Amino acid sequence: MDLSRNIFGAMMVMGVLTYVGLPATSAEDDSDRAGRPPAPPAGWTDGYVMANGIRIHYWRTGGDKPVLVMAHGSSDDGLCWTNLAKELVADYDIILPDARGHGLSDPPKKSDTADAQAEDLAGLIRALKLDKPIMMGHSMGSSSVAWFAAMYPDIPGAVILEDPRLIPRPPGGSRSSAAAQEKRRAQILARNNMTYEELVAQCLKNSPQWGRSECEYWAPSKRRHHPDTAFVSRSGRPPMSELFAKITAPTLILKADAQGDERKKNEEVARLLKNGKIVHVEGARHNVRRDQKARLLKALKAFLAEL
Repeated sequence: MDLSRNIFGAMMVMGVLTYVGLPATSAEDDSDRAGRPPAPPAGWTDGYVMANGIRIHYWRTGGDKPVLVMAHGSSDDGLCWTNLAKELVADYDIILPDARGHGLSDPPKKSDTADAQAEDLAGLIRALKLDKPIMMGHSMGSSSVAWFAAMYPDIPGAVILEDPRLIPRPPGGSRSSAAAQEKRRAQILARNNMTYEELVAQCLKNSPQWGRSECEYWAPSKRRHHPDTAFVSRSGRPPMSELFAKITAPTLILKADAQGDERKKNEEVARLLKNGKIVHVEGARHNVRRDQKARLLKALKAFLAEL
């Protein structure tokens, strides 16, 4: 049993419970919470479900509205979607799950199958009895959402992928070697031990275009990222070209800016979708919504309006 993980998880659960029902933080003076991450917006609730053999934690905005499930990228967690979710909450009941090994969800196991995160989404949807949810994912989350939509094509009402990898990585590499895994594990643990303020400062230094608010949600996710995610292997995951041929729901790809051959190759893969569209967001890198939020929102809202 990982005692330190259990103690840390219990502390975080107590922290989550104190968040629920707090007044909106927009009126809170930054100096009043120096050294502390921002609370989730007022009215958001959180909970747990058992899905695919593990406990999955999620945040939910609520309301009698169409459901939008947002799957985050590697080392992030559900609250990293907060700033984008606030732009959409008037029209959607938004669910922000923590992937296994992230946030307050259970850690992964070395025995996890390649499709574990996709099946986690399926289990979450079954447990919450969601009907035709719109599924959105970023990076790692986009891979999970695409695989889920390919395995269960009748479930999603629509699919939105933020900068998925469309061109497969070259074969080989040392990422999955034991030495590489242990090195990555040590790196994750080192970030777990950084202070919130140190992580915010690192974020602002490396990605100043994001702005402080994004960094304030990014930073605590690094302290909750479990080192055992280093053991998760990419082997066995099908390429997007294979998945896209099986996805039937309307699909929007919000891709990082690209030119020349890379852009053409991205567009070739996107054409494999039966009902899909790709938008290369000008000026955006991998974190499209953080780099170019206004441009992403314009394309996203236009797509949602057509559903």
